[in-house]
Amino acid sequence: MLELILQKLGLKSIDELKPLERETWRQWATILGKPDITIEDLKKLLPIEIARAHAELLKYENSKEKDLFQKAYITALETITKIIVTPSAERDSLRSMLKQKYGLD
Repeated sequence: MLELILQKLGLKSIDELKPLERETWRQWATILGKPDITIEDLKKLLPIEIARAHAELLKYENSKEKDLFQKAYITALETITKIIVTPSAERDSLRSMLKQKYGLD
């Protein structure tokens, strides 16, 4: 899958990527190379990718299209993060409330 992405970008090797892109590529390759991607894998990858996308968004030389793309990409990543994290946070909040109110563990 990742090799197809390289081909679509017109690249022959990851060595043609910028250092930050290469690091992101390696992280994705590690996760996507696993037989099963876990929620924990996504919890590790998503914050890194959000930070990278924010850094790209702050560049002054961005075109209007790239700026819009980065904003949409960040929104998508943050939405996926919320979908993954919210049930756990709500469960922890409920447990905390029950523990406080009823002394349950």
